[in-house]
Amino acid sequence: MITDRVLLCLRLGQRTWLRGSDSRRGAVMPSTANNPAKPLASVIVPTRNRPSAIVACLDALAEQSLPSSEWEVVVVDDGSDPALSLAFDRWQQRLRLRVIRQEPSGPAAARHRGAAEAAGHILAFTDDDCSPSPHWLETLVDALSHSPDALVGGTTINGLSHDDYAEASQLILEVAYEHFNGSDGPAMFFASSNIACHADTYHASGGFDPAFPALAAEDRDFCDRWRAQGRQLLWERHAVVVHRHGQSLSTFTRLHFRYGRGALVYQRRRRERGGNMSADLGFHRSLLWRLPRVLRRYPVARRLRLAVLLGWWQIANAAGFAWEALRFTR
Repeated sequence: MITDRVLLCLRLGQRTWLRGSDSRRGAVMPSTANNPAKPLASVIVPTRNRPSAIVACLDALAEQSLPSSEWEVVVVDDGSDPALSLAFDRWQQRLRLRVIRQEPSGPAAARHRGAAEAAGHILAFTDDDCSPSPHWLETLVDALSHSPDALVGGTTINGLSHDDYAEASQLILEVAYEHFNGSDGPAMFFASSNIACHADTYHASGGFDPAFPALAAEDRDFCDRWRAQGRQLLWERHAVVVHRHGQSLSTFTRLHFRYGRGALVYQRRRRERGGNMSADLGFHRSLLWRLPRVLRRYPVARRLRLAVLLGWWQIANAAGFAWEALRFTR
């Protein structure tokens, strides 16, 4: 999928691999510490207090079709307690892996720290509860070889289809992509669990804002700033990650309440850049016909359960938005 010429251009350069395990340098697998070649790509994975999830994510990354010698994985431990400890031998000869530890600073800061430490010409981002499909990274790299200035986003599917809460969250993402990335205009938004871009373009854009609160919507802010600078968002549907985020009613509620709070912060920042809420308001209006259509695929009993959860999502999201607005006016 990737031309020899593109690979040759992207492989140029040298870098001394970091050693150690402190928060400034990170840890390098012994099997890769002596390989100085600058990698084609860096996959950045923030994590906090989910040791089983990050192991599953790394297992999936170890099965990527792109040769392991061509890319690295940078895991950013965002203040896990206890600190993340990985058995590096599990991925011997299959991953060039580093772990960077930092004080808890939120997902935006963790991703930006990973980007600052990454050695690759291309930066790809996923989350610790995601399992990229085998051709995920190769597909993203190939897309960037044709559109080097773009932010490329892939497709995320729910890996816990039996879990109503996870399925409801998946439907929210699905209708959001349908609205913001529809065929009648340029793409506007990608979730941070499945994106890639060239490193120099990332840094020129400002990247994820480390000062963004540890709420949510840092990916919306990043995409909005990317577009405001005249850059393209490109949806590569064949770059697939499987998302496994088991939830309960309480965690579902807290998640979407937090998303509502993050939405207020994002909208405030967007207005400071001269934007407005028209696209978001249009999205919420479109739910009146989008949600009934997507719910038709389910049996009646489950359709009703998911409809209740989607209504609860709107309540939790609005409550979070209002809560953050009240905090802002105090």
